[in-house]
Amino acid sequence: MQRLSLLLIPAVIAIALFLGFESTNTRDESDLEITRLNYDAYSEGINSVLYDESGNISYTLQASRQVHFSNDVTEIESPSIRLFQEGKSPWKLIANSGRISASSAGPDGARQLIDLIGNVEVHNLDEFGNSLVISTEFLSIDLDSNSLETEEAVKVVTDNTEQTSIGMYADLNQKTILLIKDIRGNYEPPQQ
Repeated sequence: MQRLSLLLIPAVIAIALFLGFESTNTRDESDLEITRLNYDAYSEGINSVLYDESGNISYTLQASRQVHFSNDVTEIESPSIRLFQEGKSPWKLIANSGRISASSAGPDGARQLIDLIGNVEVHNLDEFGNSLVISTEFLSIDLDSNSLETEEAVKVVTDNTEQTSIGMYADLNQKTILLIKDIRGNYEPPQQ
């Protein structure tokens, strides 16, 4: 009798573990089914060129993966974006991930917005060879107004300066950057 009970205990434990494992697998499959229903397009290795109303290149987008959801939001992985102005692409933006959405704000209807998330870097090289790098963890791009905005900590580095701030607004058309609060900076004169 004791041998039978010694054999039954491991058997009961094995059955309980199996049933617990199966219930978690079933739950995971139902979560996957919900996810499948929410997206309507998936692609890997994308390379897109987007144009403005005049037929000029507005921006290019490369990403390792994109998923478009039925709520008109697209999630992108490892995005690299080049913003064009007057036929030139002085602005390159990279990040770990991103989200493209249309906002109903604005008098002209929907505005196209891109949020970049994680290790965001903005690179610019002007016509004189001066470089600018902006680093933050989150950045919103408004493609209609050609602006960048964040409420997160940001670092702006040029050839001779390094500035930090909490929050930033950049108007790429006007070539202006507004640092919002807790601004710190260092200036190092060029070596002659």
